[in-house]
Amino acid sequence: MVAPDGTGEKASAGAERIGLVRFDDAWQMIESRLCAGVLVAEVASLTIWISLKGLSTDWTPGVNAAGLVYRSLLSASALGLAAHLAARRRGVGAHRAAVASAVALGLAGGRLWAHAGVGWSSNALNWLQNASALMLVGGLRGLATRLTLWLALLGASLATSRGKHIHIDIAARLLPPALRARAAVAGWLAASFVCVVAVVGFLDYISIAEFRADAVAPCPGDPARTCDAPASRKAAAVARVVSSDLFLLGRQLSLDGRSLPRVLAGRAYDKWMTAAEWNAWLDGADWAAHFGSAADALRMDPAAPDALRMPQVTVPGTGEEARGLLIRELNFVFPFGLAIIAVKFALRALALAITGRLPDVETPA
Repeated sequence: MVAPDGTGEKASAGAERIGLVRFDDAWQMIESRLCAGVLVAEVASLTIWISLKGLSTDWTPGVNAAGLVYRSLLSASALGLAAHLAARRRGVGAHRAAVASAVALGLAGGRLWAHAGVGWSSNALNWLQNASALMLVGGLRGLATRLTLWLALLGASLATSRGKHIHIDIAARLLPPALRARAAVAGWLAASFVCVVAVVGFLDYISIAEFRADAVAPCPGDPARTCDAPASRKAAAVARVVSSDLFLLGRQLSLDGRSLPRVLAGRAYDKWMTAAEWNAWLDGADWAAHFGSAADALRMDPAAPDALRMPQVTVPGTGEEARGLLIRELNFVFPFGLAIIAVKFALRALALAITGRLPDVETPA
C-alpha cells in the first residue's frame, strides 16, 4: 500500500535503483576485467611477434640491420634493468651512472650475438604463423587485430554504461528541464533500436557472405517464386560450418601438441611428420562426419611411409584455405558487441524512467 505522502513509491523506486546499480556495477566489473585481459593478450601477441621477427632476422652489414637493432635494444633493456636493481640503493648519482653505463654497454654488446638464435627463432615464427592453431586466425598479427576489435567494443560498452559515449545535447539543452529526462529516455531507446537493427544486419550478412548460407529460398506455397531464406535456415547453415571449423581447430591443436616439443628443441617444424604418422593421425578422428568422402583425399600414399608432411590441417573438399579460417567465427564479435551496447542503452533508459536517476549520476541531466 502506498502512503499518502508517497513514501511507498519513493521506497520502491529506491529499491529498484539499488538493484539496477548493483547489476550495472557487477556488469562493469566483469567487462573491466575482460578488457584488461584482452589488452594483456594483445600486448603479449604483438610482443611475441615482434620479438621472433627481430630475432629471426640475421644481420647483414650494409643490407639489413633490423636483427642487430633488436638485439642491441634487448641487451640494453636487460642490462639496464639489472643495473637498476643492483644500484637503486646506492644514491641517485651512482644509480644513474650504473644504469647509463649498462644501457650503453648493452647497445654496443648487441653485435656480440648478432647471429645467435636466428635459425631457432625463424623456425618458431614460421610454425606459429603457418602450421599452428594461430594460423587459423591469421597468425599473431591476425590475433592482435581481432583482439583490437574486441577491445574497442568492450570500451564502447563501458562508455555506454558510464554515460561517456559521444552524444549531441544541443536539443536537450533547449528543452524545459521537465522534458529533458523524457528526451534522454527516447534517445537511448532509439540508440538501442539502431544497435538491434545493426545486429540483425550483421548476422544476416555474415551468415550469407562468410558461411555461404542461402540468401533466398523457394517461397512457401509457391515454389516458382523466391523469397528471403528464413533465419532458421541460415542459422542451421552457420551451425554446420561452425561445427566443422571447430573440429578442424581441435585437430590442429592435437598437431600442435606434437609439434611444440620439437619446435622448442630446434627441429624444423615441417620436417618431422611422416606419411605414416599423418595417416595414423587422420584415423584418430571421424573426418567423414564433417566432410564425408572428401576427407579420403587427405590421406598420403601408404607406399611411401617416410614421405614428409607439414603438420597443418587442410579443409577437405571445399577449396577453402585453412589460414584465416576462424576469422569468420570471430566476426561475430561485431553483432555480439552491438547487442551488448543495445542492452546497455535500454538499461539506462529503464533506470531513468523508473527511478528518475541514472546508476552512475546523482541527478538527471
